[in-house]
Amino acid sequence: MKRRKPRRAVQRKPPRKPRPQPATPPAELARDADPLADAGLRPLLERYCRLGGVTQAALGPDHAELSLPPGERPFFRDRPSLRVAFSLDALERDPDAEIAVLGSPFLSQLLGAIRARGARLSLGLIAPTLPTPSDPTDVALTIPVRDGTAQLGATRSAVHPVGRLLARVVLRAGAGVEEAVVESEVYDLSAGARLSDDLAAAFRELEAGRVAPADRSAAAAATHVPAREPAELLELLLTHLRDKSADRVTARRALAEQELAAELGRLDRYFESILKEQSDPDAVGTVTALAERRRTEEIRRSQVKAVVHPLQLIEAAVLIQRAEWQLDSAPPRKRRATFSAQRPLGSTGAAPWIMACPHCGRPPAMLVICRHDHCACEACTHRCSVCAEDFCADHGIAQCRVDAQPACDEHVRVCPSCRLEHCTAHEGSCTEGEGHTACSACLAACGSCGRLVCNRHAEQSHTEAPKGSRRLCAACLRYCEGGTNEPVGVDEVAQCASCGKSVCTAHQAVCAVDGQAHCSPHLRRTDTSQRLVCARHRATCAHEPATLFASDEVGTCPICGKGVCESHRAACAHCGRSVCTADLSVESRRCATCGELAAVSDLPDAVVAAALTAIGRGPKPSRRWRMARDRSHLVVELDLGWKQMAVVTLRQGDNVADGVVKHSPLGSRKRST
Repeated sequence: MKRRKPRRAVQRKPPRKPRPQPATPPAELARDADPLADAGLRPLLERYCRLGGVTQAALGPDHAELSLPPGERPFFRDRPSLRVAFSLDALERDPDAEIAVLGSPFLSQLLGAIRARGARLSLGLIAPTLPTPSDPTDVALTIPVRDGTAQLGATRSAVHPVGRLLARVVLRAGAGVEEAVVESEVYDLSAGARLSDDLAAAFRELEAGRVAPADRSAAAAATHVPAREPAELLELLLTHLRDKSADRVTARRALAEQELAAELGRLDRYFESILKEQSDPDAVGTVTALAERRRTEEIRRSQVKAVVHPLQLIEAAVLIQRAEWQLDSAPPRKRRATFSAQRPLGSTGAAPWIMACPHCGRPPAMLVICRHDHCACEACTHRCSVCAEDFCADHGIAQCRVDAQPACDEHVRVCPSCRLEHCTAHEGSCTEGEGHTACSACLAACGSCGRLVCNRHAEQSHTEAPKGSRRLCAACLRYCEGGTNEPVGVDEVAQCASCGKSVCTAHQAVCAVDGQAHCSPHLRRTDTSQRLVCARHRATCAHEPATLFASDEVGTCPICGKGVCESHRAACAHCGRSVCTADLSVESRRCATCGELAAVSDLPDAVVAAALTAIGRGPKPSRRWRMARDRSHLVVELDLGWKQMAVVTLRQGDNVADGVVKHSPLGSRKRST
């Protein structure tokens, strides 16, 4: 066995003494002791205030007040100002302040306001290459002013924002989708004019980082001109992108038309083969409707649609020389506006003066003073057809809904009926509702009463109405209950005697019993006589319950009380009453009541008096009296002697005879009382 070598004793080094650390400054100790302190919050807030135009006023070393411009207030719950605390001590001094810590609502609002500007890239000031000249003598306004004069004012240096828009354009047509990232040209974001080529090249050099932005002190004495409103600015840049993408849209439209023609040909062949197999007219109509729907869907799907998604606005600032003219309109209008021309100082050489329309940014052929004291080119303005004043596209309409003439905003109204704009020269009052106004194109006379009503309060009667299709107001409008509830005029209807609703003359008829008008659903023809009767005058025979009769064609049997028709009734040969055949004896031709006549000794005095009155004379005291009762009558038989007798019928509870029949060897004679 091998023996292991003994281990050597390892000598350990003595532990090193810790080096003395430098003393922490008291300010840092105080900051570390405060758990709310964050070194990055204050610089972040200061940069936001500087870029967003927010005024920051110090209320203490750890306390500040922010005054927000209108554009920044939506990010901070629409508050015009707020106070911010950076420590607990400041929060104790001002409990209404917002605490600036991670996770606080104020920090979330601040980050939201900063992220909203993530689509804008600010490059700084383009370095000017020319010194600022004195008042120029080579600038003159060669553009005429409509009905006005121009006077040159002072010239000054100014800083204008310039930039370009980067956007994603999506073209859809049929099954094809094409996407492209398009860049606009560099524009003056204040004047709306396109920059010259050398100045646009300087902008791109600054964007690429090949040159550094100029010091802000170079434009310290110049006036900063703000950019246009975001919506107006976006419309200006999108217009250029639309023009720039016109060739791509045209190519996509041509390709879509070819694909559409091929697809429509395929659909026509397909449905033509199906129609050859159909013989039923309903099936042919169904297939034809389906073919038309498929063609319409394919045409709609093949239309070219362009969707623009703005991605980034890259902007910078340029020092320019600005010349202004005071424009005055001729009396009696006395309008005043300012027009300016710009010459950039950041281009190489003497740049030409740029005169652009303040509205569209194009070189104007004529300047027009708007009634709101600003100017625009002739293409962006109109003359009001009511007051003959000039106005720009933002302060009026180019076409009235009625006569297609322009109108300024003072004489523009929105019709509550058609929701379109019209001028005050073509409006009137509707007599319905609260007497509101409407455009003359929506007003017309009611075909029944002649009052003026707008389209919203009028309705067209049905083409099958008795007087044809007419315009009707709400007061003259009725709905016929006899047809399909179609609208008709009040002068075309009558009130149904059954339901009380309106029924037009085309869907009404007269009941054969009461002679009143009824709507067609409430009238039926009888089965035997084919007469029209309403529901109130319908009846059935007890012997034919499935047969419909008119109420005057069915009588009540006085014995059983049931309704029977004429064919199931017969006259009793003894009392003369009309009774049903079930209560009439075939052999004797007497009714069941007459068959039950029995002798009586004491008749009521009222019955005796009524019977004697009916026959006109009294029988001898020795003669007999017989009597019987049924459901409706009291039948009394009197022996008159000489083989003569009289049968008197009285209704129950009545003291007047209902009928008298006298029998003798010579025959019977019926007499009604």
